[in-house]
Amino acid sequence: KATVPSGVDFKYYSERIDVQLPKGSLFDTLYLNANHTIRPDSSEVFTVGNPFVPLNRPVTVSLKPLTKFSTDKKIGVYRMIGKGYGYEGGKWLNGSISFTTREFGNFVILEDNIPPTIQTIYINNQAARFKIKDALSGINSFEATLNGKWLLMTYDAKSNAIISEKLNKHELLKGDFVLIVTDNAGNKKILKHRIP
Repeated sequence: KATVPSGVDFKYYSERIDVQLPKGSLFDTLYLNANHTIRPDSSEVFTVGNPFVPLNRPVTVSLKPLTKFSTDKKIGVYRMIGKGYGYEGGKWLNGSISFTTREFGNFVILEDNIPPTIQTIYINNQAARFKIKDALSGINSFEATLNGKWLLMTYDAKSNAIISEKLNKHELLKGDFVLIVTDNAGNKKILKHRIP
């Protein structure tokens, strides 16, 4: 544990975890705990701070795992949230992975090889609507084209739905429709549909 004053830049270094707390990132003096544990399944958990302590500004964390990982984009840092995970990302350098976070907690390094899912709600001459989800790293982007031309799609975060928006209200959707959904790990799902 280290005592971190709130009004200064502070750097914490340990064998498995480094934390950089810029001036103003803390609301008050903090007792920073940083811990590395290995679970029975051999996965590593990195504890950085107390998840109930809020941060005013992002902090930078570097994890130095015992496990050798590939530096592929599909491998990233996730914050443990209940039984799920929140994607934090990360960049590899010399066997450690660094990321910026606005929340303390327990972090793990995971690989995401599973592309997002696309569920067609409807697709016709008037509109196209889909539900898009990603089980681990989360949706990064989506792009639709109609006959090779970009088609505006709007996203509703509450329902995880995207719906087409026509720039010309009188123009029908007709021809070759393509939707590409990409997650934060770079996995892509492509849906192709011919609208008669």
